[in-house]
Amino acid sequence: MSCIISRKDVRRKAISDTPDNFSKLSFDEDESVLEGRYLLRFHRERERNQGLRRRKIRSVLARGGALACEACQFDFGQIYGDRGLGYIECHHVGPLHKTGERSTRIDDLALLCSNCHRMSHRKPPWPTPAQLREIINGAAGTSQS
Repeated sequence: MSCIISRKDVRRKAISDTPDNFSKLSFDEDESVLEGRYLLRFHRERERNQGLRRRKIRSVLARGGALACEACQFDFGQIYGDRGLGYIECHHVGPLHKTGERSTRIDDLALLCSNCHRMSHRKPPWPTPAQLREIINGAAGTSQS
């Protein structure tokens, strides 16, 4: 028998959770949560120029560089072959939500893999690709100790 628990119920129980209550909050493999409702959302978004992204990629390739993450050096083409060839995400080093409308140059952009891009937007302070690289190198150094 399947038990459907709403997100509201899970949140309410999680807020009042204590170590004694933990077993009541854990899910059995047979339990399910309702998902997949169709929602229509409206939100504001800062405009990005897709042509600028293409120019950034062309400039890296013209200099003989690879489309690799500027923070961790991940290359989608090397790992995924044809599926990943030419794929990379483009990131504004200076956050547009702070700068507002402005003139953007290719040097204001960084090429990042999906993971590093998400980490750069996860929470303030917003790290630059160089700061992400330091975090990654620091983590790699501590895991090898």
